[in-house]
Amino acid sequence: MDIREELKKRILILDGGMGTFIQQKGIKYDGNNDALCITRPDIIYDIHKAYVDAGADIISTCTFGANAISQEGYNMQDRVGEMNRAAVSIARKAADTAGRNVWVMGSIGPSPKSLFIIEMMMDPAETLNFDLLTRAYYTQADALAEGGVDGFLVETITDMRNAEAALTAIRRVQQERGTDLPVMVSASIMNTSGCLMTGVPLRELYDGVSEYRPMSFGLNCSFGGKELYPIVKEIAEFVKCAISIFPNAGLPTARGYEEKPCDTADYLERMAADRLINIAGGCCGTTPGHIREIANRLQGAAPRIF
Repeated sequence: MDIREELKKRILILDGGMGTFIQQKGIKYDGNNDALCITRPDIIYDIHKAYVDAGADIISTCTFGANAISQEGYNMQDRVGEMNRAAVSIARKAADTAGRNVWVMGSIGPSPKSLFIIEMMMDPAETLNFDLLTRAYYTQADALAEGGVDGFLVETITDMRNAEAALTAIRRVQQERGTDLPVMVSASIMNTSGCLMTGVPLRELYDGVSEYRPMSFGLNCSFGGKELYPIVKEIAEFVKCAISIFPNAGLPTARGYEEKPCDTADYLERMAADRLINIAGGCCGTTPGHIREIANRLQGAAPRIF
């Protein structure tokens, strides 16, 4: 079933936090979540399975930083292809246990360096440029496509230039493979004024990525649903594709993220009641408990018309 057609019928449920869940497992590792797809596939499978069982319609691969530039810090840049293919295989295995349609989206996160800042500073010692970053994203996107993803999720965008590099790479992969897999685009804002870390307003980001024809455009991370509600209402005025929202479990405290599933679901239910969203899930601090509550609350809710 084509996810793009399903989006017109109902609000789809995305999974929740991956890093949060990994930390709860209490394992000793170097912090490279993506490498666990190779070294501890059982843990990643269990997390995906928990979200599928909680009612997620979409699960994202554990590949947020599985590109060569991000993996250089762990000296695993040469295993990026293997990492991404393994991640898709694990997610697909979990999705196939559902007995219903569960789509696997290939997660592509930001690089450790901001192209916007690099280009603005014009530092001659800095070697990263748009072409090199696009090449790194190309390797990741190609491996995700080879692994068999149902689409791509370019998430936690804080830099428009980095996002353009990722989307350029995905488009190149799709052209070479003759595919038209859907692409989700999700931004992370710096403050409640609705701007990226680099100061780019969401409207400018949306206009910039529209040429890549994303299936959805939305927000994740940064804030909880309470803070993101007015921003979602604002972008609904100009976004012409589906809108996704996967907030954190509130704002972090000294003890971490403490917002209860019922509270997170309250905010998303309000967005759904106002016909603002098409895809809803969670980011940092959210668990299968949050996703289960969101899925239950939004069952039967009408999606935003786009």
